[in-house]
Amino acid sequence: MGALDGLRIVELNRLLPGAFCTALLADHGADVIVVEAPRFRDDAVVGEVPMVRRNKRHMALDLKTETGRKVFLDLIEDADVMVEAFRPGAAERLGLGYEALSRLNPRLIYCSLTGYGQSGPLADRAGHDLNFMAVSGMLDLMRDGQGAPIVPKFQMSHLSGSLYAALGIMLALSAREKTGRGQYIDVSMTDALVSLLAMPLSFTFTGTPFAGRVANDLPESFPCYRVYKTGDGEHISVGPLEPHLWAGLCAKLGCPQYATLQYDAAARAEIEQHLEGLFLEKSLREWEELLNDRDDCTAAVTRVSDLPRDAHLSARHMIHTTPEGIPEPGIAPVLSDTPGSFRRPAYRFGEHTAEILCEMGYSPEEITVLTDKGVIRLLEDTDESR
Repeated sequence: MGALDGLRIVELNRLLPGAFCTALLADHGADVIVVEAPRFRDDAVVGEVPMVRRNKRHMALDLKTETGRKVFLDLIEDADVMVEAFRPGAAERLGLGYEALSRLNPRLIYCSLTGYGQSGPLADRAGHDLNFMAVSGMLDLMRDGQGAPIVPKFQMSHLSGSLYAALGIMLALSAREKTGRGQYIDVSMTDALVSLLAMPLSFTFTGTPFAGRVANDLPESFPCYRVYKTGDGEHISVGPLEPHLWAGLCAKLGCPQYATLQYDAAARAEIEQHLEGLFLEKSLREWEELLNDRDDCTAAVTRVSDLPRDAHLSARHMIHTTPEGIPEPGIAPVLSDTPGSFRRPAYRFGEHTAEILCEMGYSPEEITVLTDKGVIRLLEDTDESR
C-alpha cells in the first residue's frame, strides 16, 4: 500500500517542474493522469526523462475543442488535485481556471506552478531556470574564479519549485480533512529559491563570514570548506566547518599548526596552498581510504556517470534501472509502513486514453467517435506503438 493510494491527480503540463512534482506523488501511490493535446506528440518536452513518466497514466485529449473540454470536466469531477504549469491566465482562457473548476468540484486542490508566481511585476514575463536563479539571488552564490556567475548543469529552480508544489498539495490535503474544501496553490519557482536562502541572507546582512559563497580561489572562500584536486585529477570535498572537526582533520593530515587558524584571513593563502599540494600527493581512492572516519567530514566528488555504481546510493536503492536499462533516481523519501513503489513503467503518449475513458463510463462507440473527430489520440494511432 502506498501513502497516497486512492488519490487522483490530473496533470496539465508539458515541462519538468509540474511533471517532477506529480512524479514524487505518483511514486507514493497517487493515480496521476497526464493530459496533453494530441498535437504535442512529436515534441513532448519530458519525453526523454523516464522518472517523470513512471507510475503515471497518459491521456491524449484536445482541450481546445468543446468536446475535449467536456471530457476533461468529467475527469475533474472525481479528481482530488489538479496541477498545471501554464503561464498565468492560460488555464482561465481555456475555461479551466480554479474558479470554474472549484464550482464543479469544491474539494479540488488546484496547484499552479510558474516561474515568477501569479502576481507581481514579473508574473507575465517569460523565463527559464537560469532566469529564476538570477532573480532569486541564487546565481550570485555560484561564481567562477573571476567572479562571474556560472550556469549550473541542473535545474535548481524547477526542482525546488516542484518540491514546494508537492508540499503545498500535501498541506492542502491536510487542510481539506478539516474543512472539506479544496483550495488554490500559487507556487513560484523564484519564491522557492528565495526561501532556501535563509543562511546567505542572514550572513550577508550581519557581516558573518560565509564559507563557500563563491569560487574556491576568491577571498570569500575558506580552506575548511572547498574542493581540492587529487593526484589522479579527481576531486574531494572538504567541509569541517565546526572547529573540533577541522582540528581533527588537520591532525590527521599532519598539519596541526592550522587547527586554530580555521577562519584566519591572514593564514588563508598559506593553508590553502599547503592543502592543495597535499591533496595532489595521493589519488582520490587513496584519500578515501585514509579519510574514512565518520568525523573527517570529507567526500569524493562523484561523477554522474558513476552514480549507478555508488555503494551508498545502491544500499539506499536510490538508483533504479528502467526496463530499457536507463538509470533513474529511486524513490524518496523512505517511509517505513507505506513505502513508494514502481508500479508502472514510463507511459507512452496516449497509452491510457481509452482505459481512462472506459473508467469514466464512456462506451467503445463513444471512444471511437472521439478518436475519429481528433479529440483524443490512442496509443495505436502513434508511431510509438509500433
